[in-house]
Amino acid sequence: MTRERQRNPRFLLGMVVALPGEAQAMLGRRDWVRHGELDLCSVEDPVGTEILWVRCGIGCERAAAAAALLVERGATHIGIAGVSGGLDPELTSGRVVIATDVVDESGRRWPVDFAFSTALADRFGKRGKLGPVLTATKPLLSVEHKAFWHEHSGALAVDMESAAVARVAATACRPFFAMRAVCDAAGRAVPEAMFAMVDDFGRPRILKLLCTLLRCPWLAGPLLRIQGDFHRALRGLADGWPACRSLFAIDFDQGRKGYG
Repeated sequence: MTRERQRNPRFLLGMVVALPGEAQAMLGRRDWVRHGELDLCSVEDPVGTEILWVRCGIGCERAAAAAALLVERGATHIGIAGVSGGLDPELTSGRVVIATDVVDESGRRWPVDFAFSTALADRFGKRGKLGPVLTATKPLLSVEHKAFWHEHSGALAVDMESAAVARVAATACRPFFAMRAVCDAAGRAVPEAMFAMVDDFGRPRILKLLCTLLRCPWLAGPLLRIQGDFHRALRGLADGWPACRSLFAIDFDQGRKGYG
């Protein structure tokens, strides 16, 4: 990182994260500053690398606003990290996907900094896998929908933010990477009612949760299983973030030709 900062004293990594739980898994407890509908946190790691985080909530619109704010604040490199749904049947809960590109539901693909992404995958070894990540406008909850999009897009995992961040990064000519930890595996169906139990920041809607469980007590089992999946995904992020940090000395400019 010292070498990178000497080459480019303006180096500033900007990171987008959707959920408070994801942020805490990677950063621990931090003080966040409210900026409109977004939360900001500036972190300096032990070697002096400055990282500006924006916590935005679920969805492409929020993620695009977060990425645009990072560009406005001078971020020279942009990444996103968080949990995802699994599309590749080989990926179990907690496994990490490092994107080779990001594809949206229309089939448009957005590039990543391939040099960084492949180096990061090497650090993970068998714990991680390189491949495309799909961004969907709505959560893919059924096994059938996951199987369709895996076959249709070739993606290993699905989220609701990465394509928006990749688009902003590409437009601003910023190198980009995405790291996603699998929560619900490809073979795990998620009841639609369960997704309605949380808000846009992944926080439980207590009244909604209680009322739903009173009406549908059979949801208690799936809820506990998904909670276990989510905690395994957070552990994957917690293990994966130090690997990202350790690679910030790489010359990101190797990947800039993909952003022209």
